[in-house]
Amino acid sequence: MLPMGMGEGGVLAPIIHRRDGLASRPMATTSQPRVWIARATARLRPIVDDRRWLLPIGLVFYVLWATWGWNFPDQHGIPFNWVWLGVAGATVIVWQRRRAAFDPITAAAIVAITAMLVNDATLFWSQGMRDLALYIKAGDRWLSGAPVYLEVPLAVLPTDMTNYPFLYPPVTLPLFGALARIPFPFAAALGLGVSMVALLASLRWLGLPWRWSLVVLAWPPVAQGMYVGNVAIPLFALFAAAPWRPALLAIPPLFKPYSAIASLWLLRREHWRSAILGVIVVGGACVVTLPLVGSQLWLDWVGGLEAYQVSQQQLPNNLYGYGLARYMPLFSFIAIAVVVTVLALRARGRREQLARLGVATVTGSPSLFAHGYLVALPGMLRLDTPWFWLAFGLTSCAHGPAWFGAIAVIVWSWFEPSLRKKRGFDPYHPLGTASAPWPGGRLPLLAPRRPSL
Repeated sequence: MLPMGMGEGGVLAPIIHRRDGLASRPMATTSQPRVWIARATARLRPIVDDRRWLLPIGLVFYVLWATWGWNFPDQHGIPFNWVWLGVAGATVIVWQRRRAAFDPITAAAIVAITAMLVNDATLFWSQGMRDLALYIKAGDRWLSGAPVYLEVPLAVLPTDMTNYPFLYPPVTLPLFGALARIPFPFAAALGLGVSMVALLASLRWLGLPWRWSLVVLAWPPVAQGMYVGNVAIPLFALFAAAPWRPALLAIPPLFKPYSAIASLWLLRREHWRSAILGVIVVGGACVVTLPLVGSQLWLDWVGGLEAYQVSQQQLPNNLYGYGLARYMPLFSFIAIAVVVTVLALRARGRREQLARLGVATVTGSPSLFAHGYLVALPGMLRLDTPWFWLAFGLTSCAHGPAWFGAIAVIVWSWFEPSLRKKRGFDPYHPLGTASAPWPGGRLPLLAPRRPSL
């Protein structure tokens, strides 16, 4: 007879004796795995019961898929996915140690923001300020009398990205010629400073507080536009200031002709005085610069655009960017652009029209790169918080056709009110209390008259 506690059910119950007579060893009870399963199930139950967790989980798989095969700093470096998972995991740990609330929206924000930050780091392995250098080279060639525009289609891409074709109209050449007279480091510093001020002003005009403005600085359309020195950043400021100065919408087409889609807002809102003023400004700029550039350069520009279109067909993976025209026939691309533009013009609210026309501008862009997506930001800000983070997450890395998934969500919100933000404070939405961009009457950095919305 065994002492008390030594028999069946006592302290030696977990010890199982082997039948072969060898020394016995303690083994876990059969109930221990059940305890672990029960604890894991208890922790996962909130995720299973709350369908909102599908948002951050889906974004995680999207980032892993979109960046599959990426490496730092080159194809033989560290896999992007491991770097991002490490950054995201460390962020989650720090967040939880602060004992802050951790819910699906928080998780989605962490996924999107960390993906943006790691994606931005990849920019530093590419050629910086390349677009600004391209503009300055065009201005320098114009000053020296050398050809400015593409004469024959490209068969091979230039190794130096500053030698890509110059596509802006001749009216811009005096500006770039003036920049060519400045040493490039000073011109780059000037361009970066102007872009930074213009961008922060734009975000403030849209209604974003400073902390959210700093978050948007990491958004790939912003980060890429700043890094390459593209004119899209200061042009976005003109778009953001349009509710106060509508005639400013006439200026972006001087650089990017497809920006005229947003200029349709002047006609739709029947602000004829601003429309006429815009035409006068554009026409005056062309007339003033005509004696400087001559009429032949305008003919060269048209010929250069035709040669570039042929080049796009020969090198679609590079010159189309990720514009819709790269993935479908020209007729389909034009049809989609027209439909989205018409839907945008049918909006009732005037600031809603302007935000939608920004989305139509992205859709109708014949060649699209990340910085060209900036004018879709007001339409994205109109989304309710979960849908905003879905769109922000889709555009957090690896710009490509998947970014049009965010455009689809925005267009869907035009017909489904439940997708749009409601008035009321939301700490996880950049607009906070406001329900739409351009909420106030005074610009934070400038103080023109109240917006005519």
